[in-house]
Amino acid sequence: MKRIVLILAVMVLAGCGTASTIVLEAPRTQVAYSSVSIVSDNPTVQVPQEVTQTFESELRRVLVDEGPFDSGEGLNLRYTFMQHDEGDRFSRWFWGGLGNSGEASITVQITYTRPDGEEIAKTRVEGRIDSGFFGGSMDSAIKKAAQDVASYTIANFE
Repeated sequence: MKRIVLILAVMVLAGCGTASTIVLEAPRTQVAYSSVSIVSDNPTVQVPQEVTQTFESELRRVLVDEGPFDSGEGLNLRYTFMQHDEGDRFSRWFWGGLGNSGEASITVQITYTRPDGEEIAKTRVEGRIDSGFFGGSMDSAIKKAAQDVASYTIANFE
């Protein structure tokens, strides 16, 4: 019982990353791909290089390294950062889970194309880090967003 209480307390106090996906254009046909190429498009906002690296490495880990796809030409996944807000870690720490003070977030648009360049789907994912006693890390929001993109990709193109 003590372990359960401790785990719940850490989850509430740490500030957890969350993500949500909006489908802008659903795939019109179901086509399975065995390989995927992941490409970064020019962001519409200023994004630190570490954010891009964290997002892409997590996406590659889930889709290729540990996932069902090979790396290569096949399904083309192009991502563009549309919004980036580091928030205020001190505020997240100071308010310790009360409200959404200091909340950090990113928004990424994903465009899926066939090898011939024809667009077949488009989504937008938002990753957020809520307030928490330890302030939470933006990395958890970035990784959660990448994991949501990977889940959608696997569900629709594997």
